[in-house]
Amino acid sequence: MTITRRKLIQLSALGGGLSVIGSPLLAAGRDNGPVAKMPRRRVGRRQIHLDFHTSEYLPDVGKNFSKEQFQHALKLANVDAVNVFAKGHHSWSYYPTKVGRMHPNLKFDLLGEQIQACHEIGVAAPIYYTFGWSHNDAVNHPEWCSRLEDGSFQTSGDFNWDAKPNDSKPDFHWIFMCVNTSYHQHVMAQVEELCVNYEVDGLWLDIYQVSRPCYCETCRKMMRAEGIDVSKESDVIAFLARSFKRHQGALTRLIQSYHPTATVYFNGCSALNRGSHNFKYEMYEYNTVQDLEDLPTTWGGYDKLPIQSKFFINAGYPITAMSGKFHTAWGEFGGFKSRNALRYEASAMISWGANCNFGDQLHPSGKMDLDTYKNIGEAYHYVERIEDYGIGGTPEARVGVWRSFSASHDEGTCRILLERHVNFDIANVGDRDLTAYDVIVIPGVACLSANDARRIKAFIATGGSILVMGAGALDSKNQSLVVDIGARLVGESQYDKDYLVVNKALGDGLVESPFLCYEPALRVTAAADTEVLAAVREPYFSRTYEKFTSHQNTPFQLEDAPYPGVIRKGNVVFIAHALDKMYFDHGARLHRDLFINALRLVYRRPMIETELPSAGRVSLLHQQDKKRFVVHLLYGPPITRGNCEVIEDLPTLHSVPVVLDLPKTITQATLVPEMTPLSVEKVGQKVKVVVPQFSCHCAIALDYA
Repeated sequence: MTITRRKLIQLSALGGGLSVIGSPLLAAGRDNGPVAKMPRRRVGRRQIHLDFHTSEYLPDVGKNFSKEQFQHALKLANVDAVNVFAKGHHSWSYYPTKVGRMHPNLKFDLLGEQIQACHEIGVAAPIYYTFGWSHNDAVNHPEWCSRLEDGSFQTSGDFNWDAKPNDSKPDFHWIFMCVNTSYHQHVMAQVEELCVNYEVDGLWLDIYQVSRPCYCETCRKMMRAEGIDVSKESDVIAFLARSFKRHQGALTRLIQSYHPTATVYFNGCSALNRGSHNFKYEMYEYNTVQDLEDLPTTWGGYDKLPIQSKFFINAGYPITAMSGKFHTAWGEFGGFKSRNALRYEASAMISWGANCNFGDQLHPSGKMDLDTYKNIGEAYHYVERIEDYGIGGTPEARVGVWRSFSASHDEGTCRILLERHVNFDIANVGDRDLTAYDVIVIPGVACLSANDARRIKAFIATGGSILVMGAGALDSKNQSLVVDIGARLVGESQYDKDYLVVNKALGDGLVESPFLCYEPALRVTAAADTEVLAAVREPYFSRTYEKFTSHQNTPFQLEDAPYPGVIRKGNVVFIAHALDKMYFDHGARLHRDLFINALRLVYRRPMIETELPSAGRVSLLHQQDKKRFVVHLLYGPPITRGNCEVIEDLPTLHSVPVVLDLPKTITQATLVPEMTPLSVEKVGQKVKVVVPQFSCHCAIALDYA
């Protein structure tokens, strides 16, 4: 049977149901008898990712596993899906296998028992299978390993090949496998074994990092045959992308030939932190659901999910937000995130339209940690009350951010908007109609193709407004302007830093003195009919070993430079600095507030206005099938402790006003989860509601006729 990718996504999406066609556990040689199955969702709303990377040095693996205790833990946490392990990073399988190698200290089919236990209580059980890190496979089959240019093994960190047996091993330390070796056939055979032997709800395949090009002999031979210049890293990465997608396509066809409605997910293909390659080559194409892995305590904070969720929802995928129960990150036995942090994260996942997933790590004995599931249960019982008001919603906004796929620029832009509660969407998903937006924000890095520039020009011509920063106005070679900003390009600054002096049009809340910019402005000269809104003050010199003064940056000259800092021509505002990256790197409030003042010059119809502290977050979703908009309000200020961002306190906010300018006539407003009506006040063409109080999260459901 042939099923298109789009059809597969439709079949496997939330609410698609589950075919109870099951297969007996043939390879395991066991007859588990008839099982009364409860209905379960294909994509869970309240999921667990149950890590089980268990080495051969651990004894009595699975000895204390109990179906009843396993089920009790899942019920305690109010879980409806759990990823269970077929094969972990040590290469051991947790079921009797004829293709791989069963863990030497495991005496029964743990995977089969877990799947059966889940299905008995209506919990979906997608199967985890490692691809990219497989330690014992790497040791026993060095010909399967990915290689660096010098022929050494590709590893996830600096590998001390001279280490003594008892030397301490760094965390997250693995050897990568190569997709173009016979390891691919090995993976195909074992995945087919799983498909034959088990009732498969989904396959969750791990570790696909296209940003790490392979130079093993197999890849070199294939690249030579294709005429690829192996000295060009970009060409080698493109080759690896094609190789991964060929492998992923083969696996997807294999899986759907046995289980047409099974979900398929290749982890690492939607990640933000590995450059633009995942998005340039659409490495996520074969995923039927996008699991957005992010452990905010140690992976860079809480503001990555909004960008990712808006992008992938607009791309047409169901999404799952994946965090962890750990204080730090994966592999942390005995680490616990606070209950308040779990509740905040779960509420945020729903607020951005995502299903929820928290990672845990099963003890080698097979016994579930009930304290973990009590903590997650508190969050998931709250999620069950609010999930219908988030999952399946689509972002609604009049500000569109043009995603550059440079993490520092994109996250800097979005962090500014999030902190100032400006509702936004991601504009450049496919060929979306840009006229839905009043304003498009272009980050401060060259990111517009020739076709993108034409679309932006047409958008401006039809009355749309643009806020563009720095090199965002340039072509990919940084040589010419592709957006008409009302100025002529001069080039890069000769200084390491500079300063800005703003005029009254931009001065709200800012200082009148020159204020520091940690990176210099792009030099342009404004046309005669272009309005100059801020001037640049350049330093006397860059700080060097030859010339320096005081502890840090050189002070500013007393006269304005001939190159403006902010200009406006019609409905186009140009900021000569990359305020987005500067804010991401340094977090100076002056830069954030300058950006917002510049945006307000062209953004005159905000869809939502509220009064929250800067750590508060607001999300607006449209649930068209339910004829309602939903506003989500979040407040859980993180604080830095050591190298972690920690949420501990959830202060109560009182009398929070929310003013909305929506394209529908609102008939009623309901406070969620209390389900109490809120008074709706007409304010001109807008409506206003007031939330009496909330802690952590609340939502406002706004029904329309």
